[in-house]
Amino acid sequence: MKKFLTVVLIVILAANGCTNYRNVDIKSVQLSSFKFVSTSKANIELSYIISNPTSSTIIFSSGNGIITRKGVDFAQLEVVRPDTLLPRSVKSGKIEINALLVDPLPLLSMGLNIEKWRVEDFKLSTKLVFKNARGGKKILRYKDIPLKNLINRL
Repeated sequence: MKKFLTVVLIVILAANGCTNYRNVDIKSVQLSSFKFVSTSKANIELSYIISNPTSSTIIFSSGNGIITRKGVDFAQLEVVRPDTLLPRSVKSGKIEINALLVDPLPLLSMGLNIEKWRVEDFKLSTKLVFKNARGGKKILRYKDIPLKNLINRL
């Protein structure tokens, strides 16, 4: 009888620990600001509205990525601070991202006239880490997403 109760308890705890991340709905994302800090660094701020209908607090703990141009690393991206989505709520907030140019030589070889750059040449690879209040963790990896698709979506 003790084994049966132990198994039932473990199943109940495991079912409670699962957060269905698919139910989280990103309603909108907009580029709020883009500021050059120096010739090789920029601060990007994104505004968002996200709905979290799950019963668990979701924490966006970290995120980083790399923008490549024709297979060569161009810039590194990193989320500045984590953000929290409370259960059964809709949140509007801002995420700050630091962008750091990997090597200024490709920038000079493309020319400083930004209007002539082809957005089709750039791709984004990223890793996002989400945690829930119960200790579960979900890692999302995206590889070679065309930057044009993201810009059009924003």
